[in-house]
Amino acid sequence: MALSSQFDNVVGLAEIFMVRTLGPSAISAVGISRQIVMVIGITMVAVTTGAMTMVAQAVGAKDVDEASATAKQSITLVFAVSSLISGLGYLGSPFALQMMSLPPDVIVLGVPYLKWFFLSLPLMGVHFTINTCFHASGDAKIPLYIALVSNVARLVLAYGLIYGEWDLPAMGVAGAAMGGLAGACVGVAISMVALYSGRFGVTITKETSFWPDANRARRILKIGIPSAVQGLFRNGSNLIFVKFIALTANSTVALAGFSIGNQMERVLRRSTLAFGTASSSLVGQSLGAGNADEAEQRGWTALLISLALMITMGLPIAVFATDIMSVFTSDAQVIAVGIVYLWAIAAAEPFMCASVTSGGSLSAAGDTMPALYYTLIAQWVVRLPVAYVLAFPLGMDIDGIWAALVIFSALQSVLTVRKFAQGKWKTRRI
Repeated sequence: MALSSQFDNVVGLAEIFMVRTLGPSAISAVGISRQIVMVIGITMVAVTTGAMTMVAQAVGAKDVDEASATAKQSITLVFAVSSLISGLGYLGSPFALQMMSLPPDVIVLGVPYLKWFFLSLPLMGVHFTINTCFHASGDAKIPLYIALVSNVARLVLAYGLIYGEWDLPAMGVAGAAMGGLAGACVGVAISMVALYSGRFGVTITKETSFWPDANRARRILKIGIPSAVQGLFRNGSNLIFVKFIALTANSTVALAGFSIGNQMERVLRRSTLAFGTASSSLVGQSLGAGNADEAEQRGWTALLISLALMITMGLPIAVFATDIMSVFTSDAQVIAVGIVYLWAIAAAEPFMCASVTSGGSLSAAGDTMPALYYTLIAQWVVRLPVAYVLAFPLGMDIDGIWAALVIFSALQSVLTVRKFAQGKWKTRRI
């Protein structure tokens, strides 16, 4: 799961690498637009979190029809939701970038990138949902292979459209996002074939339907909506965080440093989220089989393994921070800002990993409200006020914003792990 989730990060790094010759504004346009992409994409979690819980428990209980019905209903729901968001987002792309106080040249480059993303959103949603169902069944290999093929197609077309290779139009930054549409088409086609083959964890049965089922949809959304709201608050906090960066003394330099460093943060965060998904799958299957003690043991095991991995991955990023930044830019000011950001990421991510992995175990039981509450407390009550005070009234500027990352991550970790350790989730029924 961690490997397949990293392909999106590789694409993000490759997009920034490919547009680096177009200057800091192009780097910022891609990096900041991807922040907005994360906020919009998180709405799909309302469906996929519920699908993860219900499919995992159905697999644990060996109920093939229940797993099939949940998978089909999840695809229907996510396509409907993402299609609505696609239309609204396409029209609102300029407004979204303007609200973040970005320099005009960054906005000009970012708008076409966002519009192409919104056009591909429904296909991306379906692809992500099918992969979630495979993960819930414990099959992590087929999503890895699909991600590999679809992202290779995405990068090849993006390169051609950015620079005008192979008689394609030279679209610059917009070409990077248009490649995403091609990758989404390939991903959906392959994942649908895999789903209907019945060979990869989830078997689609004729007795189940894609037609909307109000009762099943209600069960999926009851579990998933708190997680989606949590994601919206988390990524909404990130947008305000970016707005603070745009208000610092040298905003163009700070935004470019953030855009590069944020791709490395996503490398760690994707692995963190993968372990959250793995813990949901394993704990959910144990709960579905009626073995709560095994579920708890699996939750703690996932937590310890993920922490060890995150510390191991974070150390090289901190040690080689200068070399990492130098790959993407030769601007000394951008490199200096990005180095401190990478240090903060390496310190903060193990805490965030503990929070996400324990939250995944709680989600397996359908207990998704605590993670929502803790996100509100850590990211809105603590992170944003602390970042603002450190950066502006106390005069730390961009370094104060980076320091706030570590503070809120530690708090969210303590709250979530403590909730998991209490064990009340073991008696919950969905």
